[in-house]
Amino acid sequence: MFSFGSGTNNARLKALDVINANIMIADANLNIIYMNEAVRSFLQEVEADLKKELPRFDMNSLVGSSIDIFHKNPGHQRTMLASLTKPYSATITVGHHAFDLNVTPLKNGGTTTGFVVEWADAKIRMENNDYRSQLIAIGRSQAVIEFTPEGEIVLANQNFLEATGYALSEIKGKSHRIFLPAGPAGDEEFEQLWSQLRQNKPHIGDILRVRKDGRQIFLNASYNPITDENGKLVKVVKFATDVSDRVHAVNKIGEALSQLADGDVSFSIDTPFAPTFEPLRASMNNAVKRLGETLVSVSRAADLIESGSRETSQSAQDLSKRTEQQAASLEETAAALEEITANVKNAAQRSEEARGATAQANSSASHSGRIVSEAVGAMARIESSSGQISNIIGVIDEIAFQTNLLALNAGVEAARAGEAGKGFAVVAQEVRELAQRSAQAAKEIKELIRKSSEEVQSGVKLVSETGEALQTIQEHILAVNDHMQAIANASREQSIGLSEVNTAVNQMDQMTQQNAAMVEQSTAASATLAQEAARLHALISAFALPVSAARAATVARPKTAAAPPPRAPAAPAAPARAPAPKRQPVVSGNTALKSDDWEEF
Repeated sequence: MFSFGSGTNNARLKALDVINANIMIADANLNIIYMNEAVRSFLQEVEADLKKELPRFDMNSLVGSSIDIFHKNPGHQRTMLASLTKPYSATITVGHHAFDLNVTPLKNGGTTTGFVVEWADAKIRMENNDYRSQLIAIGRSQAVIEFTPEGEIVLANQNFLEATGYALSEIKGKSHRIFLPAGPAGDEEFEQLWSQLRQNKPHIGDILRVRKDGRQIFLNASYNPITDENGKLVKVVKFATDVSDRVHAVNKIGEALSQLADGDVSFSIDTPFAPTFEPLRASMNNAVKRLGETLVSVSRAADLIESGSRETSQSAQDLSKRTEQQAASLEETAAALEEITANVKNAAQRSEEARGATAQANSSASHSGRIVSEAVGAMARIESSSGQISNIIGVIDEIAFQTNLLALNAGVEAARAGEAGKGFAVVAQEVRELAQRSAQAAKEIKELIRKSSEEVQSGVKLVSETGEALQTIQEHILAVNDHMQAIANASREQSIGLSEVNTAVNQMDQMTQQNAAMVEQSTAASATLAQEAARLHALISAFALPVSAARAATVARPKTAAAPPPRAPAAPAAPARAPAPKRQPVVSGNTALKSDDWEEF
């Protein structure tokens, strides 16, 4: 029986102040009447988190308060505590904290006089339970074996026994050395491993071990030293997974990669792998096969490129020569066009000068025509004057004839007069002679005038013909002038056209030279391409191609384009996803884990 307030019990309460247990006491009305120093310190550490969930919680006024401040549903706890007859344990969570509670009812006969509550942090216990669950889970999936610090076998789970082919009775108490290869190498490995473990250094990695039947197995293992609270090594636990299938697959793939590195693509991995790694073998075989087919296609393409490059290089060289010849011809053509242009310009200038001279000749012909017309008029006037002179000469001739006649009559009369008329007869004779000479002179003058008139008429005719000829010449000069004008215009246009042609030819010459330079570059590029194609062919020849593919590579080159690359292998179907585990409802607040009987505290 426990009675509060008595001296003995007060002494007991003082004794509770110095123990490490977290003790809280409530009376029968569930009012807190005592807390030892341990529980005060314990609750003060979590006071801030408790206030977030329990706003009425206050360490300063906790003694004397009802335990209802810890409850969200006080009625449930009061009902349960009223019927409590023996100690009760529960785990509750408040915020991020978990607490283990041990409630013991204080009895006085059949009456409950109070309750003693022991508080404990449930974190360590829950972590230990979690660690234990994890170890159980690991033991279900991995091989586990325990050793003493000296390397003697203590325990081994079924996975380890199945992996090594031993029974536990066959290996318990024996040295770990039985799993290592025989010989000095195994001895050295054993000593190094356990020297490291005794220094509390774990060992993790892939290891080679020997089964009971002598076969080798590969394990992915971790040797974990376990120490006590003082850091002393108490045992070594090894977790391992049999990775022999993986190592076998990796080794085979490594050998295949070595063959690939040596240029051999004529092989395939025929030994099946474990089902997990079989897609890897298929993928490797497909990769090697596709690579071989690709290299064969590349070899064919290299042959075609090399042949085409040689042909292109030869064609480029021929084109380069023809382009150089064309450039030289264009250069000569440009020079000839320059000379022709200069000659045409000179001819145009000469045509302009000839047109000016023709215009001047036309002006001179017009002036000569006017002079000829005046000469024709003067000749007409001369002819008229000659006619008048001829008339005057006729009068003189008649006068001479009359004079002669009078002189004859005078002579007759003088003869009749005899001596007296003898002197007169002499005069008459003289007059007669003068008249005869005058008549003769008039006759000669008349003849001269007649001839002169004929010459004048001939001159007038010639002058008229000259005028007509000059008129014709003027007309021809006008026509020539028109033609010279047309020739001058045509020469000018031809000069302009030839200048443009000369410019175009110069541009063509420059472009041809540029083309020649580009052809030289193309020739060099073709030669380089041919060299690289030969180099590529040499590189391809370093590979050992599949027999069928190599035979196909020696066939005549196809005329069509290269075949399209092979289709990539279909990706393996993804494994069916396991159904997601059902999520447990989240527990919040200070709800107890055993919700069926202890809801809150």
